[in-house]
Amino acid sequence: MKKNLKWLLCLLSTIAIMYTGCASGGSDSESAECEVGKIYAEIPTDPIYKAAAELSKKLDPENQKYILFFYDGRSGDYSDRTAYLWVDKGTTCSEPMKSDTAKGFKLGYLEFYDGTTALSGIPANVISTLNEGGSIKAIVKNLGDTWNWQTNDCSLTTATGDRHFLITSGTSSKSENKTYAISDEVKPMILGADSQGKKTIKVNLNVAYGLDSGIGSSDFVLKDSEGSELPIVDSINFDNQNKLKNKAKSVLLTLDTELDVSNTYYISHPLFNPKEGIIVSVQGAVKDSATYDGNDLGLTLEGNKATFKVWAPVASDVKLLVYSTSADVGTFNAASITAKAVGSTTDEELYGTPAVDPIQMVKDSTNNVWSATIDDVSAYKYYKYQIINNGTTYFVCDTYAKATSADSIAAQIVDINSAAEAIPSSTTDKAFGTKEGYYNPFKKDYSDAVIYEMHITDWSAAESGEYKNTAAGNVGKYLTVANSEKIINHLKDIGITHVQILPVFEFAETNANEKYNWGYNPYHYNVPEGRYVTVGYEDGTQAVLEFRTLVAKLHEAGISVIMDVVYNHTNGTQGGSLYDSQVPYYFYRFDATGAYSNGSGCGNEVDTEAPMMKKYIIESLKNWMLDYHINGFRFDLMGCIAKETMADIYDALYEIDPSVLVYGEPWTGGTAAVENGAVSAGTASSGLGYGAFDDDLRDAIKGAEFGGFKYGQVQGTINDSAINALILGKVGINKRNSTGKLGLALHYVECHDNYTLFDKLAISYWRIKNNKTGDITTTGNLFTKIGEDGVATVKAWDKLSAAYVFLSQGTAFLNGGQEFLRTKRGNHNSYNTSNTSSSSTNGIDLTFKETYSDVYNVYKGLIALRKANPEAFGANEAAKAETYNKVSGVTKYTTGDFLVYFNATDKSVEIESTGYTKVIDVTSGTPTESTTLPASVPAKSFVILKK
Repeated sequence: MKKNLKWLLCLLSTIAIMYTGCASGGSDSESAECEVGKIYAEIPTDPIYKAAAELSKKLDPENQKYILFFYDGRSGDYSDRTAYLWVDKGTTCSEPMKSDTAKGFKLGYLEFYDGTTALSGIPANVISTLNEGGSIKAIVKNLGDTWNWQTNDCSLTTATGDRHFLITSGTSSKSENKTYAISDEVKPMILGADSQGKKTIKVNLNVAYGLDSGIGSSDFVLKDSEGSELPIVDSINFDNQNKLKNKAKSVLLTLDTELDVSNTYYISHPLFNPKEGIIVSVQGAVKDSATYDGNDLGLTLEGNKATFKVWAPVASDVKLLVYSTSADVGTFNAASITAKAVGSTTDEELYGTPAVDPIQMVKDSTNNVWSATIDDVSAYKYYKYQIINNGTTYFVCDTYAKATSADSIAAQIVDINSAAEAIPSSTTDKAFGTKEGYYNPFKKDYSDAVIYEMHITDWSAAESGEYKNTAAGNVGKYLTVANSEKIINHLKDIGITHVQILPVFEFAETNANEKYNWGYNPYHYNVPEGRYVTVGYEDGTQAVLEFRTLVAKLHEAGISVIMDVVYNHTNGTQGGSLYDSQVPYYFYRFDATGAYSNGSGCGNEVDTEAPMMKKYIIESLKNWMLDYHINGFRFDLMGCIAKETMADIYDALYEIDPSVLVYGEPWTGGTAAVENGAVSAGTASSGLGYGAFDDDLRDAIKGAEFGGFKYGQVQGTINDSAINALILGKVGINKRNSTGKLGLALHYVECHDNYTLFDKLAISYWRIKNNKTGDITTTGNLFTKIGEDGVATVKAWDKLSAAYVFLSQGTAFLNGGQEFLRTKRGNHNSYNTSNTSSSSTNGIDLTFKETYSDVYNVYKGLIALRKANPEAFGANEAAKAETYNKVSGVTKYTTGDFLVYFNATDKSVEIESTGYTKVIDVTSGTPTESTTLPASVPAKSFVILKK
């Protein structure tokens, strides 16, 4: 069939949108699945859809409101559900869903915008994006700031003119769900287009379309920013790349020439809206661009001579800006700080007052590196790049910099490993920057480690006695912890081997912002956070000096240091991200609609498979090891990171230190676009490999953290099969460690996230005593609320929980303060909870150590026993665990020379001790032996026997 005739038939056949299945076409498509040029738009026949459509007409007959409908099969109301909406950074709507019945189905719904007013908690850019015909993301979740229940990520677009949407789901946490736009007719739309490489483009449609079953463009048109058309030589079904399977909602177009990543392209089709076309995302073409293998990106200093290099394949122009003082480097616009926490790199105020005219950088087209050299930089102190990407000018701090001005506005011209002002003079830890100078007090295996989690501000409160996050009293500073004998002596006394510090790289609050934050909002991965510096931030080396001092002081106490790192997302994207500003789209993953993937739950997801991102992460980690003598890394949301990348990370760090600890959270924060993510521990080419937190043991001991308030073994919800397997280091239902290497399982019952162990157990006691069910919790002073009897009961549960962890096979982990009943007053999501001088949510109160010394001493004694007997506790593959004498809740655990009875029941249980001559008492903090063997194990307790 001639092309023009086929085109005419195509037009005639689509005057009315078809709601039928596939049909045969002319002679050239008789073997094809669908008729060429036909649109197949089907309104869903799901009865839930019809019910939602009926209800939408009742609620909004003029189609003026944005309404989100929800159905999960319940017959009651939906007042415990709401929506979390975002474009790049989201918030939870503060309003509950309403309920109504249509066609016999009870549905929840949220009218979140009526044309003039948005519900409280809806980000402004969500409404503006919808008004402009764009796409947003949505999650239906439980009401409030907690995340006890949620759906997967859903995409909502008004590009089709639709304003009403339906999400259907099951009732389990993060269950699979479906999303529909509710409409009387389906309008053909191009939803998104993104390059897969330099000569291929994927186009996503909202309806199926019959493609040309031969070679051809199927009438898609590609133009550049000048209006010139680029030839499309082929079109094929992206999901089933067989010419006969031509019914496609995703189309792969092949071009005759390569895309120029510094240009802008538009894809259109005469049968699809928008008629003018939509912009093609070039991220795939960028990722197919030439990479750079060298290790000299950023600043290289040779005396006073400086060379600057930046990889920027999309840039049409790059200039170097240099400054004499920190006062000259410019500032973020106040409005952009409000919008993006740390401002936008597109703010013109960031140009500042350069010391000389902008210096033109030269591009090497073979590797996309722009460079400039200054023979004498002695008159300059800071620099940044002025990068033009797709017609937008960005002022970008060097992402490879190791010291920066305040808020990472500009990079500092300094070698932190030779500058005296960056090197501590009062510590023995001084040789920085080389493998030979690196130091680690710990030289054993994973399972020999006892890891202790800390946050700078929380523990500064332990020294100062102040629980407010201000500069007064030096609260929340590196040196507050480093110079505190009280804190350091506590860490030595309890006997831990490693301190894991919550994020200390530059995160996205300005130094002037005194609001509390844990730091899981990365801005610059390579420099220390400025808010923890004691004397301001006029010189970036001050942060280097003070963080190095903290690490060195811990080393002198014999304690190794682990950094909590967040290479899974950045605080923002585009102008809110240094990385996106340097190379748009390259460093992130995208979903099928071309939007930023949100596996982190924070609006974006770093692409750890992209060669230059993977290279950057590994170099960044090596810098932290060599420049600061960091001895291990805990990866936030490790499930967002590719397994191959994690293995390569471990291999690179193992080469520096075979005793390095690398582990992470083996889950994501949402639906991730990562392929083969690290959702469990994994092996590498060298050493043991990387570990993973074992949430199965955590949940078995005290109850799950998600899907509602759950109980565990210690509260009386007995699960012997899980406990008996997991304390041996075997895998549970989530299979967090299938490597066979016991030390790669991180065993714990408390970390910074969720309730503290005391809070979880205290709330459990209160609920059980008061016969409360559902998601009911309590807050405030939990010691007072549960009374003396409650505290005594919770202490017993707590000690038993600790015994399961410290006597198990795996690597032991505890949160700082867990050992003396740390409380967050019932707040299980306190990442940004401000502290005041009168009441602390997160601050550490070391007086608890004396008040609850009986609990503290049990922890101390268990840790000492574990460390003294590594052949029994940690990596003993011959250990055995079974339910004792068929008494549910009582575990008989034999390992090495030891026999341990764990009793989670409410009654004392008689035990056997044949073959064992001693009992070990850990209650004083020092394990002591006695030959007077007990005849029973008390309720909610444990007994340790020895041969």
